[in-house]
Amino acid sequence: MPWSPAADTSKSPVPPAATLAPTPPVPQPPPPPSRKLTSPFSWLSRSSSKEREPPLPPPPAGRRNTAGSIATLSSNPEMMLSRLEEEKDGDSLPGDPAQRVTLKDRFKQLRQQEEAARAMAEGDSSKYDGALGLTLPGDEGQPQEKPPSSPVPQPIPGLAPGTVAGVNAGPSAISEEKVDWDLWQSVVYEGPAAVARTSAEELNKAIATGIPSAIRGVVWQVLADSKNDDLELVYKDLVARGTDKSKDRHSNSTTASSLSNGNLSVHSGDAVTSSASSINSDHSGTNGTPSPNEKSAEAVLKAQAAAAAERKRKDKEDAATLQKLEKTIRRDLGARTSYSKYAAAAGLQEGLFGVCKAYALFDEGVGYAQGMNFLIMPLLFNMPEQEAFCLLVRLMNHYKLRDLFIQDMPGLHMHLYQFERLLEDFEPALYCHLHRRGISPHLYATQWFLTLFAYRFPLQLVLRIYDLIFSEGLSAILRFGIVLMQKNASILLGLSDMQQLTTYLKDKLFDVYIDKDPSHGSLLENGFFGSSSSSIDKEVYRADQLVKDACEVKITPEMLKSYSTEWEEKTKAEKDRENELLELRTANHNLSIQVRKLEERVEVCDREQADLATELVHTKVENQELRDENDSMRGQVRELKIVIEKQPMEIEETWKLERDDLMKRNMHVHEENQRLEKELSELEEELVQTKLRYAEINSQHETLNRKWTDLKRQFA
Repeated sequence: MPWSPAADTSKSPVPPAATLAPTPPVPQPPPPPSRKLTSPFSWLSRSSSKEREPPLPPPPAGRRNTAGSIATLSSNPEMMLSRLEEEKDGDSLPGDPAQRVTLKDRFKQLRQQEEAARAMAEGDSSKYDGALGLTLPGDEGQPQEKPPSSPVPQPIPGLAPGTVAGVNAGPSAISEEKVDWDLWQSVVYEGPAAVARTSAEELNKAIATGIPSAIRGVVWQVLADSKNDDLELVYKDLVARGTDKSKDRHSNSTTASSLSNGNLSVHSGDAVTSSASSINSDHSGTNGTPSPNEKSAEAVLKAQAAAAAERKRKDKEDAATLQKLEKTIRRDLGARTSYSKYAAAAGLQEGLFGVCKAYALFDEGVGYAQGMNFLIMPLLFNMPEQEAFCLLVRLMNHYKLRDLFIQDMPGLHMHLYQFERLLEDFEPALYCHLHRRGISPHLYATQWFLTLFAYRFPLQLVLRIYDLIFSEGLSAILRFGIVLMQKNASILLGLSDMQQLTTYLKDKLFDVYIDKDPSHGSLLENGFFGSSSSSIDKEVYRADQLVKDACEVKITPEMLKSYSTEWEEKTKAEKDRENELLELRTANHNLSIQVRKLEERVEVCDREQADLATELVHTKVENQELRDENDSMRGQVRELKIVIEKQPMEIEETWKLERDDLMKRNMHVHEENQRLEKELSELEEELVQTKLRYAEINSQHETLNRKWTDLKRQFA
């Protein structure tokens, strides 16, 4: 793809002249043509500066038979060029020129050490250790500042490059003798954007071949423009949070606050005293009512006490949250990785813990996510922990890796959609085969993006992947994923069972790049640091072939942009559909409630209607009975009327008859009474006579009794 230099440098920040290293004046390059942010070269306008004075370029004759000139790996220069241009046009903070000088000094000393060590190894390998202190001519007598110590141990001469026990953590497609130091020096000193304007293809090939492990940490920071002293200070504060250092600082601030409160109280007391001794108020000293100053002082003390209690409660909650976070991180470090097996990782556990903790506190939107240690460990293998933290922040924000970990993971879904669309373009048969069986990239490709392949590949291959990520962005993961699918297309097309396909995609997709007959150097270079198990034999991968095949996959920014637009439109349509569905569900729910209410009302009306119908039937029956009864009563009334009309005459006749009969009976009774009265008088006369006779007989009886008694006495 033809390339033209970037034109508009007015947007780039102009660093102060005092912060740049003094360099001899050189002619400025012609102004590059202006480009939009959406062009494939939009990144180049970010890392350059109009007033920057780069050092003298290296001699042009030194670019023969170098790593960049003889490499045959095909790559995508558009991807890296667009990445570099976005670094200028975006809203990210540019690196401080003074910090760039620090990276320049470190690169200079690393280059001196490597060249001196190589020269000593070629001359006399027994003097290897003394070569690290050599300096370039002209530097004698000047005390050189040592670069920050790297957490990675010094190289062991007996081991091959690429071992985790040495500095060279990843093999290169070419030998270390052919490292183009001038090219990398131009990248560090002038910036990747300046080098890409003149030697874009050469820079891409050099990065695809592999950044030299000795300067990999420096080059990563230059490519990402991540060096930031202020952020390093923030890292130190975040790491110290919750430790004794943080407690001492907090206690000092509390002491200062209490001292200020004491001063305030003293001042308040002075105000009261002066009020008591005032000339204008003779009795103010003895007045029992508190003065306004005393009231305000009490209010201030109460407010301070309440604020202190609230601060103490908040500090307690923060301490509990921080302790829980630290426990989670340490548990994951012990359970999910096996870094302790490797000498280079022996001193990095605390650094890894510190970076994980600091970023979780720095970015509350992301916090700490499981598997984040996979992302951080390759950084710690190549730079100190504070620089690794700055680079992680840059990786999260500028490279949009943060979108993969925030709520709902929009970045992850977008990259998986891009991968699915790329798979449809590059391998349509395989895409249709998987699509028919309902196998989406979410089932097998999620960990590729969340860990950048660090969960599966050895360290030497992960570092090579990071090289491409820092130069091109996360699109490098898409290229590795596509090439893995291409190499396994025939096997996957032969599998029809969903379970077999899923198992193969998760576990055996990487086996196509396993080196069946690894050399001794490959075995030494292979350094796993991801999830491991003692029951699984570690395999050696053909890293150079994998990187080469991935670089041959042509993915342009226009393709990714179009897929991103499709995904955004699809997501927007899905959200609109979900919102519409939610509204319809809400409306349906409301209508269902209304229908239930209406049904209840209908049921009540039906019951009322049934009751009314029943009552109506009963009323009709009762009415019929009442009609019959009324008719019967009317007949009776008619009969009674007739009876009543006839009754006076009958009564009169009957009364006459009864009267005559009664008169007759009365006459008969009168006659009978007269007869009885006559008989009664006769009986009374007879009774009188009988009583007289009885009295005579009784006197005769008594006379006889006396005589008898006298006779008994005489004969006794």
